[in-house]
Amino acid sequence: MKPNYRFSKIKIGGMILSLLFSAFLFAEVPEWEKELENKSQTNKKNAGSDFKSNTVTSDWEADLEKDLQDQEKREKGTEGSRGISSPVQSNQQINRSAQNLMMDAYAAIDIVGAWDRNKPRGTGERIDNQLDIRTAEFGFNGAVDQWMRANFIGAAHGENGKYFFEVHEAWVQFPFLPFNTSLKAGQMFIDVGRLNKIHAHDRAFTMTPIVHEKFIGWESAIDTGAEFSILFPWKFITQELVLGATNGRKWGHSHDGGIQKNNPLLYAHLKHFYYFGNNWGTQFGFSGIRFEPTTERKNQRLLYGMDAVLRWNRSNLSEIMLMAEGWYQQEIFPSSMDPVTFQKFKAPSKDQWGAYAFLDFKFHQLWSVGFRYDYFTDKSLVDKNGDPAKNAIEAQSFQMTFHSSEFGKVRGSIERRYIQDYSRSSGEETREYRFYVQTVAVLGSHPAHSY
Repeated sequence: MKPNYRFSKIKIGGMILSLLFSAFLFAEVPEWEKELENKSQTNKKNAGSDFKSNTVTSDWEADLEKDLQDQEKREKGTEGSRGISSPVQSNQQINRSAQNLMMDAYAAIDIVGAWDRNKPRGTGERIDNQLDIRTAEFGFNGAVDQWMRANFIGAAHGENGKYFFEVHEAWVQFPFLPFNTSLKAGQMFIDVGRLNKIHAHDRAFTMTPIVHEKFIGWESAIDTGAEFSILFPWKFITQELVLGATNGRKWGHSHDGGIQKNNPLLYAHLKHFYYFGNNWGTQFGFSGIRFEPTTERKNQRLLYGMDAVLRWNRSNLSEIMLMAEGWYQQEIFPSSMDPVTFQKFKAPSKDQWGAYAFLDFKFHQLWSVGFRYDYFTDKSLVDKNGDPAKNAIEAQSFQMTFHSSEFGKVRGSIERRYIQDYSRSSGEETREYRFYVQTVAVLGSHPAHSY
């Protein structure tokens, strides 16, 4: 019987095709598993990313909390500091060393014209019916480092057509001493009264009040020495005590170093500030000065002063300011001795006092009007009979100011003076009328004004 090879071939061929198809299917399975595995890894990665994101968020909140705690610690570290710069810095602050290289610089021009209806007068006011550059000054100020500040101001004054350049202020200050204290050393406008620390071009009126001119001078008392101040930690009121000692060689405006003195000039100023609310605030103080006007130490001059200012301000658009200052001066002379009886006789003292009050109303951002009343008397004057002589100087002045900006102004004022002096043999009563015009221009970064 002949075998059926055809059937066998067909059977064998089918088996081979089945094996090839099975192999093909088997080869496709790993790709499908690979896709599943890739999806599984992706899910795991996303889960890890979510966990990491939550961890980063948690770390960011922790860093923020840490920064807030550090900032609170730094704020506590500056509670006893004074001045503008602070020795404690935060990470967000710029480099103080780089900032200190950019000191503030400015220049100020003060032009004043005067006219007296009666006659030209070359008085201590130094304005003789003419337009004159009263002062032209420039200055530099800034932080030396995180502990020290410095200030330099040079000025030229016009006197009889000549200009004298001099150093007005040159001092260093340590504003961050312990217990809210500060120390200043160098040449400075001593801190007494209201006007003495304010330069002529920064004052609220053109001419110096009579009492200030009689006791101190047309400008300010400038001397070289040291000044210590302490800010008391009261909460209900701000109170500062200033104690100073200077060479005492000169008093008021001077072009030389003065004369040698055996004892220094001593002064004190107790200042208070209180905020009422609703943009109302007041500052008032009491001053005392002792110095020796001569070299021999035979007489001494004592000054007692009181100053006050009340202000209301509304965003520099309108303002009300009431300012007043009073001074009492007593000059004590040495006792004399009778050469026969050897008895000592107390010499009479020279007593003078005066005051002024000034009201200024800024009714527009560019315009303000003001009125000032001055009074001065000398209680030591006597008439020809040796009796106390009636005397007084009274003045009323009215002014209007155009404020072109914070750095420029034009002011016109008129003043009426009534002078009474019965120690003279003639001209016991006189009246004077004076007119003034002033222009002030400030270039650069001017230091902050006093309150």
